[in-house]
Amino acid sequence: MTEQDIQYALGQHLFLKNICIPNVMMRDGGKPPYEADFVYFNLNTLHLTEVEIKTDINDFRNDFKKARYHDNHNVMYLYYAIPRDLYDDHYETIDELIGDAGLILIDEIDVFDFRGNIYEFGGFVKRAKRRKGSVKLNEQEKEYYMRIGCMKWVNR
Repeated sequence: MTEQDIQYALGQHLFLKNICIPNVMMRDGGKPPYEADFVYFNLNTLHLTEVEIKTDINDFRNDFKKARYHDNHNVMYLYYAIPRDLYDDHYETIDELIGDAGLILIDEIDVFDFRGNIYEFGGFVKRAKRRKGSVKLNEQEKEYYMRIGCMKWVNR
Protein backbone atom coordinates (compact mmCIF):
# COMPACT_ATOMS: atom_id res chain seq x y z
CA MET A 1 0.00 0.00 0.00
CA THR A 2 1.39 3.39 -1.01
CA GLU A 3 0.72 6.96 0.10
CA GLN A 4 -1.24 7.53 -3.10
CA ASP A 5 -3.40 4.45 -2.45
CA ILE A 6 -4.30 5.88 0.95
CA GLN A 7 -5.00 9.33 -0.52
CA TYR A 8 -7.47 7.79 -2.98
CA ALA A 9 -9.18 5.77 -0.22
CA LEU A 10 -9.54 8.92 1.91
CA GLY A 11 -10.76 10.98 -1.04
CA GLN A 12 -13.36 8.37 -2.01
CA HIS A 13 -14.71 8.28 1.54
CA LEU A 14 -14.69 12.01 2.28
CA PHE A 15 -15.40 13.80 -1.02
CA LEU A 16 -19.20 14.00 -0.81
CA LYS A 17 -19.12 16.34 2.19
CA ASN A 18 -15.63 17.85 2.01
CA ILE A 19 -13.07 19.51 -0.21
CA CYS A 20 -10.21 16.96 -0.28
CA ILE A 21 -6.68 17.82 -1.42
CA PRO A 22 -3.56 15.61 -1.60
CA ASN A 23 0.03 16.86 -1.17
CA VAL A 24 -0.47 20.48 -0.11
CA MET A 25 2.35 22.88 0.67
CA MET A 26 1.35 24.43 3.99
CA ARG A 27 2.48 28.03 4.37
CA ASP A 28 2.25 30.00 7.58
CA GLY A 29 3.65 33.54 7.80
CA GLY A 30 7.35 33.62 8.62
CA LYS A 31 7.74 29.86 9.09
CA PRO A 32 9.26 27.53 6.52
CA PRO A 33 6.59 25.62 4.56
CA TYR A 34 5.96 21.90 4.95
CA GLU A 35 4.00 19.45 2.85
CA ALA A 36 0.78 17.93 4.16
CA ASP A 37 -0.01 14.52 2.70
CA PHE A 38 -3.77 15.19 2.62
CA VAL A 39 -6.05 17.96 3.88
CA TYR A 40 -9.80 18.38 3.81
CA PHE A 41 -12.42 20.83 4.97
CA ASN A 42 -16.18 21.25 4.91
CA LEU A 43 -17.51 24.38 3.20
CA ASN A 44 -19.98 24.98 6.04
CA THR A 45 -17.55 24.84 8.97
CA LEU A 46 -14.26 25.77 7.24
CA HIS A 47 -12.33 23.65 9.75
CA LEU A 48 -9.15 22.36 8.09
CA THR A 49 -8.13 18.79 8.91
CA GLU A 50 -4.65 17.51 8.05
CA VAL A 51 -4.01 13.82 7.52
CA GLU A 52 -0.46 12.53 7.77
CA ILE A 53 -0.07 9.26 5.87
CA LYS A 54 2.35 6.61 7.07
CA THR A 55 2.98 3.21 5.51
CA ASP A 56 5.71 1.84 7.81
CA ILE A 57 6.54 2.06 11.49
CA ASN A 58 9.93 3.77 11.06
CA ASP A 59 8.37 6.58 9.03
CA PHE A 60 5.68 6.88 11.71
CA ARG A 61 8.27 7.16 14.50
CA ASN A 62 10.34 9.70 12.55
CA ASP A 63 7.35 12.01 12.14
CA PHE A 64 7.56 12.91 15.82
CA LYS A 65 11.18 14.02 15.42
CA LYS A 66 10.46 16.71 12.81
CA ALA A 67 11.45 20.33 13.46
CA ARG A 68 7.93 21.44 12.44
CA TYR A 69 5.13 19.23 13.66
CA HIS A 70 2.02 20.01 11.60
CA ASP A 71 1.72 23.47 13.13
CA ASN A 72 -0.11 25.49 10.48
CA HIS A 73 -2.52 27.93 12.18
CA ASN A 74 -5.46 26.62 10.14
CA VAL A 75 -5.02 22.95 11.06
CA MET A 76 -7.83 22.37 13.52
CA TYR A 77 -7.54 18.56 13.60
CA LEU A 78 -4.61 16.26 12.86
CA TYR A 79 -5.02 12.60 11.93
CA TYR A 80 -2.69 9.80 10.95
CA ALA A 81 -3.88 7.41 8.26
CA ILE A 82 -2.15 4.03 8.19
CA PRO A 83 -2.74 0.54 6.81
CA ARG A 84 -4.68 -1.70 9.20
CA ASP A 85 -1.84 -4.27 9.05
CA LEU A 86 0.61 -1.67 10.35
CA TYR A 87 -1.66 -0.90 13.29
CA ASP A 88 -2.23 -4.59 14.02
CA ASP A 89 1.54 -5.18 14.13
CA HIS A 90 2.53 -2.04 16.11
CA TYR A 91 -0.56 -0.79 17.96
CA GLU A 92 1.28 -0.29 21.28
CA THR A 93 3.91 2.01 19.75
CA ILE A 94 1.33 3.90 17.67
CA ASP A 95 -1.06 4.42 20.60
CA GLU A 96 1.83 5.63 22.76
CA LEU A 97 3.11 8.20 20.26
CA ILE A 98 -0.10 9.56 18.76
CA GLY A 99 -1.01 12.03 21.53
CA ASP A 100 -3.98 14.26 20.67
CA ALA A 101 -3.96 13.28 16.99
CA GLY A 102 -6.61 10.99 15.60
CA LEU A 103 -6.10 7.69 13.81
CA ILE A 104 -7.67 6.41 10.59
CA LEU A 105 -7.19 2.87 9.32
CA ILE A 106 -7.14 1.89 5.67
CA ASP A 107 -8.11 -1.66 4.70
CA GLU A 108 -6.49 -3.60 1.89
CA ILE A 109 -8.79 -6.06 0.17
CA ASP A 110 -7.17 -8.79 -1.89
CA VAL A 111 -8.97 -9.46 -5.14
CA PHE A 112 -7.58 -12.09 -7.41
CA ASP A 113 -8.36 -10.58 -10.80
CA PHE A 114 -7.16 -7.84 -13.17
CA ARG A 115 -7.96 -4.99 -10.72
CA GLY A 116 -5.28 -5.79 -8.18
CA ASN A 117 -5.87 -4.95 -4.53
CA ILE A 118 -8.59 -2.50 -3.45
CA TYR A 119 -8.07 0.02 -0.65
CA GLU A 120 -10.95 1.27 1.48
CA PHE A 121 -11.52 3.60 4.41
CA GLY A 122 -11.46 1.29 7.42
CA GLY A 123 -12.73 3.74 10.02
CA PHE A 124 -11.62 6.02 12.82
CA VAL A 125 -9.81 4.25 15.65
CA LYS A 126 -9.47 7.52 17.55
CA ARG A 127 -10.95 10.97 16.97
CA ALA A 128 -8.54 13.92 17.03
CA LYS A 129 -8.80 16.61 19.67
CA ARG A 130 -9.18 20.18 18.47
CA ARG A 131 -5.82 21.93 18.33
CA LYS A 132 -5.37 25.01 20.49
CA GLY A 133 -4.90 28.26 18.63
CA SER A 134 -6.28 26.98 15.33
CA VAL A 135 -8.62 29.23 13.34
CA LYS A 136 -11.21 28.68 10.63
CA LEU A 137 -10.26 29.33 7.04
CA ASN A 138 -11.00 32.84 5.85
CA GLU A 139 -12.34 33.48 2.34
CA GLN A 140 -8.88 33.95 0.81
CA GLU A 141 -7.53 30.77 2.42
CA LYS A 142 -10.60 28.81 1.34
CA GLU A 143 -10.11 29.89 -2.27
CA TYR A 144 -6.38 29.07 -2.09
CA TYR A 145 -7.08 25.48 -1.01
CA MET A 146 -9.92 25.02 -3.49
CA ARG A 147 -7.73 26.21 -6.37
CA ILE A 148 -4.90 23.87 -5.35
CA GLY A 149 -7.37 21.02 -4.95
CA CYS A 150 -8.64 21.43 -8.50
CA MET A 151 -5.10 21.39 -9.88
CA LYS A 152 -3.99 18.38 -7.80
CA TRP A 153 -6.82 16.02 -8.75
CA VAL A 154 -6.94 17.04 -12.42
CA ASN A 155 -3.18 16.58 -12.86
CA ARG A 156 -3.06 13.05 -11.44
